[in-house]
This record gives sequence, structure tokens and C-alpha cells, in this order.
Amino acid sequence: MKEKKQTKNKKCIHDGHRKRLLDTVDKVGLEPLSRYQAMEFFLCFIFPRGDVNPLSHRLLDRFNDVSSVIDASVEDLMEVSGIGETTAKKIHALSEMFFYYAMDKINQSRIKNTTDFYDYLETLLRLRDEENVFVFGVDSSGAITRGRRFSRGDTNVVGINMKDILLYLSTNKVSRLIIVHNHPDGCCEPSELDRNSFIGLKESIAHANAKLMDCIIVGKDGIFSMEQNCYRRLFNGELKYRQAIDLAMMTQDNNKIQ
Repeated sequence: MKEKKQTKNKKCIHDGHRKRLLDTVDKVGLEPLSRYQAMEFFLCFIFPRGDVNPLSHRLLDRFNDVSSVIDASVEDLMEVSGIGETTAKKIHALSEMFFYYAMDKINQSRIKNTTDFYDYLETLLRLRDEENVFVFGVDSSGAITRGRRFSRGDTNVVGINMKDILLYLSTNKVSRLIIVHNHPDGCCEPSELDRNSFIGLKESIAHANAKLMDCIIVGKDGIFSMEQNCYRRLFNGELKYRQAIDLAMMTQDNNKIQ
């Protein structure tokens, strides 16, 4: 009887701690929290009950920071005591949840400013550890809309085919496209394959009575526009430009996408 009472009291303490943590995040956000508290907060969504503080410490002892935990492979996560396959998949899926949120935001908005679009792409892809290929439409008013991920992979061999392009054009009622992919190795410098693919895609899309306005590469060091053949570099938190040209690709007036 005494053991049952101790267990009940322990559960109440944990429940109270979860509520305090939730109230704190609700009032001040995640940033003021320690990395252990932030990891704990995420784990509360995966474990509906119980004390997740020890697991938070074990995860951060192995991976050092919260982002590395979320980016870790399922197999690597399962090396941590207390993490089974299902839990590992749930933790790994957190990055996809955040990714989905970012994509859904742009699909509900209309970006007409190239600088804002570049900022968005940096947030979306700059730190991704696998290559992703996205297609964005440009509507008749010049706004970027309806981004869609076409492929993803662990290496740089992901691709895109014309059948998918044609379906995208038809579904979203656009005739102009921007294709974006990232380089997980960190460098936004286009490879010879990137350059050849850009030329080939531009010709193929033109045959479909549409226009490929640009192919953009996102790296940890910045963004490269293949149409403008220029960089937006990011060094020590400051933007610097490799070429002294207007970075407002596809612009005509007031940085407006044509």
C-alpha cells in the first residue's frame, strides 16, 4: 500500500513538472530554456507520461544538442538506453513536422520579394543533411506560390523528371517555375551536372509551353542562382555578394518576380 502511494506521488510530481514546463514555454517560448529542458519538452509529446528528464540527459550526452538529436538516424537514436524503434522514429519525424510547417506557411502566402524568398530558402534548406529538390510556381502577378518537394535522398543523386513537372504545371495552373535544391556538403557552388541539368530542364520545360525561370542551389555557405550566375554568400552572419549585380533575380520593377 505504501509502495502504491509513493508511485502515485511520484506521478503527481512528474505531472506537475510537465505542466510547469508547458506553462513556461507558453509564456516565454523555448529559447530561455536550457537545452535539457528543451529536449524534455519535445520528449513530452512522444512520452505522454513519466519522467523524461533522465532520457533528455542521455540523448544530449550522446548528441550534444537538440538539433543533432532530431537529425540523428533511427539506428543511431536506438543506441541510447530507453529508445526503441518506435520512439526513435517519432523523434526522427520531428524534423519532418517542422519542415512541413515551413512549407505550409509559404503555400499560404504570396512572396513577391526575392530577398524574402532567399531568406525563406535558407531557413528551409540551408542546414538539411540530405538533398531535397523543390519546385515553386510563379503566378501571373509575379508571386511565388505552391512549393512542393519532389524528391529527397541521403546523397546528391536525387532528381526530377518531366512527368512530375507537367503534372505540377497542370495542377497548380502556372506556366513559370523555379527549381530549388540543396547541397548537404555545404557548398552552393554548382557542379557540372547541375549546370547541364539546368540547360536540359530549361529546354524540356520550354517544349511544354512553360518557362524555367531559375535553378537555385542552397548550401551552408549561401545561395547560388544559376540564371543570374551569382551568389548570395553568408559569412559570420553578414551577407556579402561575389558579383556586384542585383540579386533580385527575375526582377523588373521593385524587386518583383516576373
